[in-house]
Amino acid sequence: MNDEKRIVENLVKQFESSWLMLRQCIVNVPDEKWDDGVKKIDKPWSESKGENIWYYSDRVYHIIQTVEYYTNDDPKTMKWGGRIGGIEWRKESPEVTASRIKKDDMLEYIEETEKKLRNKLMSFSANDLFEVDGFSEWQESRLAKFLYTMRHSMWHIGELSRAHREYDCKRISWQ
Repeated sequence: MNDEKRIVENLVKQFESSWLMLRQCIVNVPDEKWDDGVKKIDKPWSESKGENIWYYSDRVYHIIQTVEYYTNDDPKTMKWGGRIGGIEWRKESPEVTASRIKKDDMLEYIEETEKKLRNKLMSFSANDLFEVDGFSEWQESRLAKFLYTMRHSMWHIGELSRAHREYDCKRISWQ
């Protein structure tokens, strides 16, 4: 392994391991639990602040969409909800959003986002990782941004894994 690329290649490997676990979450969850929530919320997202909003499919989408967001160099380029045709925050309920998120599409979305992330990371030298981009208001370097992104993903993959225990379905394995 070229010393210049060691940090980048190790970062890529860790992201790939997290993606393997996320794929297992999607494949192993029973279809009847896919768009299941902690509780039914039938009012718009904008009126649901502070409520316990947690739907399995939405959590999967949130993980992938957030990785896509942080793979960009500028936070303004992201169209949130774009993969599912947008979300009308003032009209649409979390329950409706969850029902529009499909397993097959999320598996495709993982592939696309993983490739985009891998290509982005592999384009950097180790020194490039310590530079800033459009996210410098929130993260002090690209490396900090990508480590934050990985921690965020693993936090939510842990939530999904816990749901598998509660659903008494096939669990995910550590990668």
